[in-house]
Amino acid sequence: MFLPPDMSSVKHFRKDLRRTLEDNGFSAEHIMNIELAADEALTNAVSANVTCHCDETIICRWRIDSSKFTLYILDYGSGLSGEGSVPDTDKELLRSNQSQCFSTFLDHIKNHQSKKPDTLPYNGFGQKHKNMGKGLKIINAMMDSVKVMFHGEGMVDEAPAGFKVMGSIIALEYDRSKHL
Repeated sequence: MFLPPDMSSVKHFRKDLRRTLEDNGFSAEHIMNIELAADEALTNAVSANVTCHCDETIICRWRIDSSKFTLYILDYGSGLSGEGSVPDTDKELLRSNQSQCFSTFLDHIKNHQSKKPDTLPYNGFGQKHKNMGKGLKIINAMMDSVKVMFHGEGMVDEAPAGFKVMGSIIALEYDRSKHL
């Protein structure tokens, strides 16, 4: 799927993603987790392109192999800054006591969102967008595996050394058999 760096593309992306997941027997709960993480990843990609004043197309590809869903999103921003991942203990708490952990998690996000919102394009016009800067934490909490790579000068690497970074590739994995 090829998408413009505009927040309106998230809606089209989500529609196609949901249909594919439903067609492959993913439950509503699994779809919700994947959609939330995918929305955040695509929002990060749009934000990265906009921040670098780049109007290059964002490339999204996914595959499903039995119970395992994998999503790749390639952007042309300058790469992702580390927000810090969600510790495994937090992931386990989220799975075992979702209401307590998720409530705390949402409180942290609401506190972050109360700061100055950023502007992202929506249908070509700048719109204030509050959900800036917590995407990787949300993605890490919802997915089984998150891998960030960088591309540039014909190379792809997890830790760019010796080449100019032209953008990021984020790979998200979700295995529904782990979430029964």
